[in-house]
Amino acid sequence: METAQGFKDRMTELGYVEGTDVTYDFQHANFDRSLIPQVLQQVEAKHPDLIFAITTGLNQAAVRGITDKSIPIVFGAVVDPVVAGIVPDWEHGSAFSTGAAMLPDFKASLAFLKAVIPNLKTVGTLFNPGEDNDATNIKLINEAAAEAGIEIVAVPVDNANDLPQRVQSFAGKVDAIFLIQSNIVQTAVPVVAQTAQRIKLPLFNSVYSAELKDQLAGFHAISYKKNGEHAADIADRILKGEKPADIATYVPQPDDFESLVSVKGLEAVGLTLPEALKDSPWIIK
Repeated sequence: METAQGFKDRMTELGYVEGTDVTYDFQHANFDRSLIPQVLQQVEAKHPDLIFAITTGLNQAAVRGITDKSIPIVFGAVVDPVVAGIVPDWEHGSAFSTGAAMLPDFKASLAFLKAVIPNLKTVGTLFNPGEDNDATNIKLINEAAAEAGIEIVAVPVDNANDLPQRVQSFAGKVDAIFLIQSNIVQTAVPVVAQTAQRIKLPLFNSVYSAELKDQLAGFHAISYKKNGEHAADIADRILKGEKPADIATYVPQPDDFESLVSVKGLEAVGLTLPEALKDSPWIIK
């Protein structure tokens, strides 16, 4: 995962030599929530100096499940740690947890979509109603859309097997689809892309994937790698003696996002690049 790799790369830049100054023990639950308690038990039993926990669900479970509160937990790939109950507010960590958020900038995302599709009026998106990340995303994208004069058509999905049917429901109802940072959706973007192309709807994502650059119309994407790097900066501060409660959550800045347009992705659904963007640095080669 790019978040983990960004964390490790930045730790190396900060002077932590793997095998000498730091040892990484990567555990994962394979997106199976029932395995999370077991994973956390295994991690805690090793008494690490610090835990780097990735995704909202895992961090929520870690806050509750790690009984040794002397072990600091740094989070990554969490959209809104306040709503998720991981930290008390944006200015402070909890007594044992803080980290780097992936709060989206939907105002910029929708402005990007309108630049690529000038007549954009309606945008479809998919979300898991059982995920705190998704709830925050939907709230924020609706607020940004209201300001931009765009209608959001949000379709719930709690099973990846239902994605093709849910995407199909956008046919004739929206001008484009924009995917939020939803775990259930992001693990199946190729499936979403296939259906979107079949119904001739341009698909944009909030996560960049080089493998899909010819299938999607574009990306207004936050960098998971940079998220890991920011989390490493926070981990470094904790390992050097700062308390998590004294460290504010990192909030993404404009440099943490990329705007990219795929000419091939647009052509696949019968669209062309607007003349105003012919010389744009956004174009993916």
